Amino acid sequence: MFNHEYKKEAQEKLRRAVEKYQRDCEYLQNAAGSLYQTRVNRGVEIIQLCENYINTLANSPKEFSKVVTKLKFQLKEITGKDWDLIYAAHNSNVAAAAGGAGVMAGAGVACFGPAAAMAIATTFGTASTGTAIASLSGAAAVNAALAWLGGGALTVGGGGMVAGNALLALAGPIGWGIGGVALAGSAFWTSSENEKIGREATNRAIEIEGDTAKVNITKKEVNLLEGETVKLANLIHSGLQDFKHNAPLNYLDFSPSLKKMLANLINSINSLSESLKKTVDLKM
Repeated sequence: MFNHEYKKEAQEKLRRAVEKYQRDCEYLQNAAGSLYQTRVNRGVEIIQLCENYINTLANSPKEFSKVVTKLKFQLKEITGKDWDLIYAAHNSNVAAAAGGAGVMAGAGVACFGPAAAMAIATTFGTASTGTAIASLSGAAAVNAALAWLGGGALTVGGGGMVAGNALLALAGPIGWGIGGVALAGSAFWTSSENEKIGREATNRAIEIEGDTAKVNITKKEVNLLEGETVKLANLIHSGLQDFKHNAPLNYLDFSPSLKKMLANLINSINSLSESLKKTVDLKM
């Protein structure tokens, strides 16, 4: 039939575009999960190290304790849990890693449920109220995340939490990858107009390729955020070790240079807290 090969090639191009789009969305999902895990685990680690050092340092400056409290608050914001629960979950994950299960098992990476919803929601998006999801806490944060994944709250025409939970139950990419899959069942596949089918398939493939490029740009930004978290955590860890081994046990005995170094360390802890609040613009 005339234009049959054109239609066939266009459909194949579209199929490949959809598959790549889905695959890259999964990579982005995993990157968000990895960022979430890094934020929680390194945040807990730094808080533990800071508190241990504060407990050994006589006359520790109030600013030191204040920034540690702020870091705890930011961890609560992105997990929806109080410090005791965060601390217990972290220790449980470490124990699982020692037993072979791996720390990844506790972070919701590449899995579904509230943990995965929090990983996505604290990396991207806003709640239907316009409030950044990462700024919510507890059940409100999970509910907002699920509603966002479902296309927004029911009051603004979205699917709400029910739709969000349905998306989380799927084996494919969360939320934004669903549209490409649905394409296979669209009406034009049954049309006998080969040229029209081929043209529409080609146009749709180009559109999906553009969306794929946006997904990959977003993934790079997520990776940069994770790198920032790691860099700050390593800097703080190194600084704490230096003070532990080389500084007096009483802050009043610190030299001016040591006091300046501690002030810089406090600023780094504050920067880590601010970093935990950062989100990435989902360019879709």
